[in-house]
Amino acid sequence: MKKLLLVLIAVVLSGCAGTMPNKTNLNPVLADQPAGVYPQGIVISVEGKDDRFEKSVVSYTFKNEPASLVNQVAPQILMAERLADGFSQQGLQRGGQTPVMVTIAVEELMVTVGKTKSGLLYKAEAKSRLRLTINNRGSVLTKDYNREASKETATKPAIRDLEEMLNVQLSDVIEKILGDGQVREAIRGKM
Repeated sequence: MKKLLLVLIAVVLSGCAGTMPNKTNLNPVLADQPAGVYPQGIVISVEGKDDRFEKSVVSYTFKNEPASLVNQVAPQILMAERLADGFSQQGLQRGGQTPVMVTIAVEELMVTVGKTKSGLLYKAEAKSRLRLTINNRGSVLTKDYNREASKETATKPAIRDLEEMLNVQLSDVIEKILGDGQVREAIRGKM
C-alpha cells in the first residue's frame, strides 16, 4: 500500500514539473528620440528581411534541452517596427511606396548555450549581425552592425537572461542607426 502511494505521489509530482518555454520574447528598447531631426515632408518605408539560415534565436548544445527556440515575433519585423517608430519620433513620415526605402536585414541572431570544456559551467555566446540598406532614389548606403557577448554561469541560464543578451545587442544597433550621421544624410538625400 505504501509503495502504491509513493508511486502515485511521484506521478502527480512529475506532472507538476515546470516546462521550458518553447519560444523567446525579444523586446529591444527604443530610447526616446529627439524631434525635428529631419525636415518636414520626408516619407520613408521601413522593411525587415530575414537572411538567416537558422530561424531560431536560442540553440542548446547539451542534452536534455530542446535543440532551439524561435522568437514569438520574427526578429526582422521587430527591428523594422522599432526603427520605423524611432524615425517617426525624429520627424519622418511613414508611407507605402516611397522614394526612400530603409531595409534592415537580420543576417545572424543567436545565443548558443553549451558547457565549458571542463563541463562545470554553462557558457552562453550571443551574436548578432544586421545590415542596414538605405535606397534614396537610386543612391544606396549600406552599413553592417555586428555584436558579440558571452557569459559563463554555474547554473543553466534562464531564458530571460538569454533574451536580455540579445535585447542589449539589438537595442544598441537601433540606437547607433538612429544616431548615425551617415544614415541621416542618406535619408535626406545628401550622400
